Amino acid sequence: MKKIILATTLILSSSVFAQTDKQIADELFSALGDQSFMSAQQNLYLGGPPHGPVRAVVEGSIKGNKTIVKFNYGGPDITADKVSTNPKKWLKAITVMQKRSGYDSANKDWFWAKYKPNGEQLKVGKVEECIACHKSASGNDYTFAHNEQANAKVTIIKEKSWFNRLLN
Repeated sequence: MKKIILATTLILSSSVFAQTDKQIADELFSALGDQSFMSAQQNLYLGGPPHGPVRAVVEGSIKGNKTIVKFNYGGPDITADKVSTNPKKWLKAITVMQKRSGYDSANKDWFWAKYKPNGEQLKVGKVEECIACHKSASGNDYTFAHNEQANAKVTIIKEKSWFNRLLN
């Protein structure tokens, strides 16, 4: 009898700590603001689908997890100059990839998320379109962020120390 109760307790307690993709995405979007990703200087560059004609990449770490954020700008006659003068007007989506140990070993353990500018989730988790495209990135790490021929300079955010997190 004791063995059955112990096994049930272990199963129940481990499921309490398992997060859904939606919960991970909620926490991730909140952390982007806490860690200054949303207010970082952006180096705009031109691109195409699916991320939009003007974009910027910000990279850093959240709770020890490598996090890459792409700000996707679009609209009629969009230019980098228009975005730089009024980024909120032109921001269409925020896409994020975060390395999470043990999340998806078949695909380098990346968690994917696409949000509206207000944080509404559009796609989260093991997003097939993201995975299919990013598999083609050189370096076998699913990232294009360090391809200087395709991107502007990436803005690097340093993770706040535990002390700074207490103050904020």
